[in-house]
Order: sequence, then structure tokens, then C-alpha cells
Amino acid sequence: MKGLSLNARMNRIWGAYERQLSRRPVLTQMATSCLLWGTGDVLAQRAVEQRRWSELDARRVVCTAAFGAAFMGPVGHHWYHQLDVICAKLFGSGPAFLAAKLIADTAIMGPLYVVAFYAWGCALIDGSGLEGFKKKITQDFIPTYTAELAVWPLFQAFNFTRIPVEHQLLAVNGATLIDACFLSWARSQDDWVATASEALRCWRQGGSVAELPKQPLPPKLDSPDSSL
Repeated sequence: MKGLSLNARMNRIWGAYERQLSRRPVLTQMATSCLLWGTGDVLAQRAVEQRRWSELDARRVVCTAAFGAAFMGPVGHHWYHQLDVICAKLFGSGPAFLAAKLIADTAIMGPLYVVAFYAWGCALIDGSGLEGFKKKITQDFIPTYTAELAVWPLFQAFNFTRIPVEHQLLAVNGATLIDACFLSWARSQDDWVATASEALRCWRQGGSVAELPKQPLPPKLDSPDSSL
């Protein structure tokens, strides 16, 4: 009976989501993207950076969630719908249609997504500005995009062939729960490739990743009367 009750509850939740998606597609995509990107950053801080709950950078979580709402929600919604329409007009259906969608998504949305997140982080999360953005892109764009290529084309091949177009962004955001965890961690590191390499070396030697130096916690704001 508990299993049936859980299934019925999940069906009601999914039905409510479908109704909202039909009535307010962009707002619904923004809300789900916001939730999943914020959760991804919490995972990055807890599981990867191994921070305690009391050490979580709440501002970073909020700003990362805001990226999901402001960029991935509306941009992703229109991207996947228009990509489907344009590729169907140009290539019809079949292998050419799928190949065109995969190439366009990998060559356009893939790098745009990485650059946009790094720009958002430098502008709103760590405040490093244009100089920080230039350094981050010069140092980290190629390895980050290469890491993305190891996952996304294969996932998108499944997404484009098995998932209805109106749910493709939700599927992407579901996978992005892990990807946002990776990107949030990578963006927070001075050099994520070096950090990952050192972690791998430490693991191979039988050490603990927890022994690696952590990124410094964000400074706490002084209370208004602390200077009195």
C-alpha cells in the first residue's frame, strides 16, 4: 500500500508539473533550473569541498541557483524548441536530424553554457570581474569544455531520441545536477585541473582527498557595531 501511495503522489506531482509546463513553460523551466542548479552547488560544497553545513557559502548557492533561473531556464527552453524546429525543417527526420542537433548543441550551446557560467561567477559570485573572467577562461575553458564533451554528446543523443522536446530541458537539468556540482567546484578553484590531479595522485598513494588543502571560506561580514 505504501508503494501505491508513493506512486500516486509522484503521479500527482508530475501531473501538476505538466500542467504548469503547459500553462507557463518558461517560468516552469526557470523554477526547475533554479532548484537543480542550487542543489548542484550545495553538493559541490558538501560532497566535493567537504564543507560542514555551517561552512556553506549561502550567497554562492543563491547566485548559482539564480544562474539556473536566469540563464538555463529561458535560454535552454527556447534553445531546445528552436533547435528541434530548425533541424526538422533542414534535415527532416532520421540520422541527419539527430546528427545536426548533436553538432549544433555541442558546438554552440556547449561552449556558451561554460562561458556564461564563468562570466556569471566572476561578476556575481566571487566579484573578480573582467580580469578574473579573462584569467578563468584562458586557464580553464579548454579543460572544462573537454570534460563536458566526455559526457554531454552521449547524453544528448539519448535525450534527443527518447525524450519529448518539451521535457528535454528537464532531462538536461536532471543531468546538470551533477554537472552543476562539477562546474561550481571547478569555478571555485584557482586551477581545478591541478587540484584534481593532486587529488588523483593522493588517492593512488593511498591518502585521503580530505587531506588536500581546501579553498578558503568566504570572509564573514562584520556586524554593524563591531567597529564601535
